[in-house]
Amino acid sequence: MSLVVRAGSWMNTLIVNPTKQCKMLLLLICVILGLLGAGGFLLLWKTVRRRPCRRKKCISGLFWHYVALRVVSRQGFSQRKRLEVDSKNVHRIQEDILLQQLQQNQNTEYGRQFCFKEIADSDTFRRRHPLTQSSHYSEYIQRIAQGEENVLLSGRPPWLVVSSGAMVPGTTATAADSFRQGTALCLSTIFSTYPGVQEMARFQLASSVRHSDARIPIMSSTPLPPFATKYLSHLDSLPAAVLKITSEPELLYACLLFALWDKTLRVLEAATTLYLSDAFTYLQNNWLMLTEDLDKGYLNPQLQLPDSTRQELNFLLRPDCSRACELRAQFEQGFEGIARRVWPELQVILAMDSAYDELAGDSLREFYCKGVVVYSALYRAAEGLIGVNLWPEKMEQSYVLCPRSMFCEFLPVDQLEKGDQQPPTMCMWDVKESGLYELVISSGTGLCRYRTGDVVKVTGFYNQCPVVQLLFRQSQVLSVRGERISEDQFYQTLKQATQLWPGARLIDYCCVESSIHGLLCSGSDPHYEVFLELRGVRNLSEEQRYKLDQCLQEACPLYKLFRFKGSIGPVRVHLVQPQAFLQLHQYIRNCSGASQMSRILRRKEEIEFIQRKVIS
Repeated sequence: MSLVVRAGSWMNTLIVNPTKQCKMLLLLICVILGLLGAGGFLLLWKTVRRRPCRRKKCISGLFWHYVALRVVSRQGFSQRKRLEVDSKNVHRIQEDILLQQLQQNQNTEYGRQFCFKEIADSDTFRRRHPLTQSSHYSEYIQRIAQGEENVLLSGRPPWLVVSSGAMVPGTTATAADSFRQGTALCLSTIFSTYPGVQEMARFQLASSVRHSDARIPIMSSTPLPPFATKYLSHLDSLPAAVLKITSEPELLYACLLFALWDKTLRVLEAATTLYLSDAFTYLQNNWLMLTEDLDKGYLNPQLQLPDSTRQELNFLLRPDCSRACELRAQFEQGFEGIARRVWPELQVILAMDSAYDELAGDSLREFYCKGVVVYSALYRAAEGLIGVNLWPEKMEQSYVLCPRSMFCEFLPVDQLEKGDQQPPTMCMWDVKESGLYELVISSGTGLCRYRTGDVVKVTGFYNQCPVVQLLFRQSQVLSVRGERISEDQFYQTLKQATQLWPGARLIDYCCVESSIHGLLCSGSDPHYEVFLELRGVRNLSEEQRYKLDQCLQEACPLYKLFRFKGSIGPVRVHLVQPQAFLQLHQYIRNCSGASQMSRILRRKEEIEFIQRKVIS
């Protein structure tokens, strides 16, 4: 009763004395704002407490860094829950995605040609539409590039993406889905698995944008949607000015310089393990110049940079003699395990580690980045997101196929050997564990029943979703007499042969079939030409080179049979100069715009390039 009386008395006082009421309300608001401000400051401090003094950000930078962490984490957590639900209803989700894609493009020329309006389920779609390859779409893509609309996609695509030398149209919806279902989910997985991870240093490929006759951008990879770029830029410790550099060697140099400056990095990110391995190779050959720039606090004048970009980057740099001395001491000890010695808190390497980049992945795990997890988060192609890796701490890279991203079919590998041009396919709900399949996709980019050439192995299931490992590409097979040696099989054989060469460490390699014109060692018998970059040996004897051929015979009985008959000649081994493959990769990216490299060279100009680097 007394409390009621006192409360009433207090209210009466406020009503009678409005000035006092305003003061008390103002005081209350100030207290609340003060508490909120203090809480926000503590959260910001917690988020960036380990940032070194020389890399401090302004208050707005700290705020957006915190916001980006929370937004990406929340988005990824939401997508993980959605994947959990979708993976229990794979059949329904796959049917819905396919019919949605067909409906979107039913009024295009391609949609009318294949009667998309009349297709009501996946069985009808698979009966009516043939399996396709890139050649099937070449005329359609050419017309799109010249400005025609409503050909494969409704309207005009915002960009074209280079895929293994060909082009495919891109859409903003596909790019946004790829970010939400893929990038955000996997970043959220990293943040939850490694709570201390805050920033990452991104080793960015130089942007190579051309334009078609109709001024449609032709890009080397699918761009991030603007909202994703906004948030991810706040998580990247590299200055935005670095990304203005268009020359690949200069861009790689600047990425390394600013990454080396920051001792507390915990994540290194690159598009592929191959590119990151190239970055460490470049570091091994240019560390003197990099440490000198850190010591002086400005970029080396020899770098070919626009004056405005150079001034902007020099303004951001500061002389750091202690860091330069620390780095020199580590580099002088050698480069085995250098990543953890340069960045003591480094926890994760975030890069696609596919079958094509297995050597690069091995190089990072076993040499440059010993003790650091290599996390291949996404199985992604120019056509869109295919799968996500939910297990960052596992060395084996496996991907859950995303049922809501694209419609997937599977060609059993044993059926491909029969020579049928339109073999029957299986759907996600039909595949068997341990089965080997070529992946076929129908995506929102307008490609229908498109044979990707990727051979995958189903290693298990996440609820009803297949979990796959990427083994090799059908096109990446050596065959001069029909013996068909896959890229993975050849690489495993090459590793075995390298162990028979005392002191040798394999840096990189590529292969060529002798049927391609212009090889160094000509001969009447078909054979393989192999170009190797080795470290630890200066030359190989003929007997040592022949060890590779012997190992290949042991690994492939059919190859051994052809060798015994004399219908295939021995492998010819050539050693190339240091950095030859780093230069080859840059050359291929500059010429074709492709971001993924091939170990089996088919183009004459690429073969001639590596031939010029041969030293023995």
